[in-house]
Amino acid sequence: MRKKPLIIILSLFICLSSALSSCNYITDDYEKETNQQIPSNSTETRIKELEAQIITLLQSQQISESERKKEISALKAELDALKKKESNKASESATENEVPKVFKYTLNGYKATITSISTDEESISIPSVIDGHAVIAIGSEALSSNKIKRIVFEDGIESLDWFAFKGCPSLTSVSIPASVTSIGYGAFDGSSKSLIIECKKDSFAMKYAQSYGIKYEIK
Repeated sequence: MRKKPLIIILSLFICLSSALSSCNYITDDYEKETNQQIPSNSTETRIKELEAQIITLLQSQQISESERKKEISALKAELDALKKKESNKASESATENEVPKVFKYTLNGYKATITSISTDEESISIPSVIDGHAVIAIGSEALSSNKIKRIVFEDGIESLDWFAFKGCPSLTSVSIPASVTSIGYGAFDGSSKSLIIECKKDSFAMKYAQSYGIKYEIK
């Protein structure tokens, strides 16, 4: 009769041990999943951890004021270093993706007039389409450069304003399509004396060159 209570106790102990083992197994799995979902080594996660630790220290009443300041100072130093690192990464990324604006323009409906050209190159092609807008004109004093030697206008551009390329002393070659039907006074004022305009026969550009005594070549 005395063996039965002992057997019952042993049975209960075995059941309890099995239950605890199952709980530990579930807990381990949960911790593994949690660690996979939130990478503790990422900079962003570490920043959040540091911020949380600082808040906890500010609210804590269990340490002295001097100890609290010392620990907060160390945490803030690490936090500032990480934030600076992230900020530098963002700046570097922005710089890498930044594209310099060669052409500035104004819009009239869907048609664009180029108002400024920024280049250090010796040769440049003026596009007839920018950002999906048809370029129809080049504005006054759009480009002044000591380096530019050759300018090519794409077909579709209609007019060059007064003094559009004033102050380009090295400019020796300009290619103008038949689509250009208006060239303002002094459009190439200050260009090289050996300037040659490449143009179509009987085009407006040819007549312009003739009227201003500029050399031209039929292309």
